[in-house]
Parts: sequence; structure tokens; C-alpha cells
Amino acid sequence: MGSFDVRLDHDLRVVRVMATGELVRAAGERLITEARMTAAEAGYDILCDARDVAPNVSLAAWFHLPRELEVLKDPKTARLKAAVLIPRGPLVEDYRFYEAVAANVGLQIRMFFDEEDALQWLGRT
Repeated sequence: MGSFDVRLDHDLRVVRVMATGELVRAAGERLITEARMTAAEAGYDILCDARDVAPNVSLAAWFHLPRELEVLKDPKTARLKAAVLIPRGPLVEDYRFYEAVAANVGLQIRMFFDEEDALQWLGRT
């Protein structure tokens, strides 16, 4: 199983999440919950670096996650913007699928290859 670190970046006013290794659904749920709770407390949005992650999550799980995870149902944490840095490669379509599924339930989540683009979308440049 992989690992993740959640920390505040006061200069950019974002919660930075660094994730590495294999990511299974339970770890992904913990990552999302911790990041969103931390961001809501600070009044920041989220920048998640998942470029070194190997997700081990089914498409069905990607579909159900935004509908089932409690932190994504709470208006205080669901309203936050989350920019996710992803690697180019065979999983891009899976990430884009999750982006679309999340948008369908009103979440503001976007996938990016470049940190500068992500920060611009978050309004931090």
C-alpha cells in the first residue's frame, strides 16, 4: 500500500497532498477525507500530487466514491476545489472518468499534468 502526506501551504493558501505507491480504495477515502477536513478548517482548497500513485481501484469504485463518501456529502467540505496532478499514461482516462463523475454530483475536481496549470485553476497564481 502507498502513503500520503497532507500539509498546509500557507504561502499558496492550499492544502498540499503528496501521494505515492499503490492506492487502494480505503486509502483513497482516508486521503480525501483528511485533505478535505484539513482544507475546510483552514479555508483553503486542495492541490493533490498523484503523479507517483498506482491506483488499484475499479471503475465502479471511481463511480460510487463521490456519491458515498461522507466528507463529499458535507457542504462545508464538498464545496472545496481540488486540483489533482496526474501522470500522463494509460490511466488518464480513468482519472478523467472520475473527474466527470465528480462533476456530475457538483464537486469541483480537475485533473492536471502541470502544477502551474493546477494552481492557476485554483486561483493561486
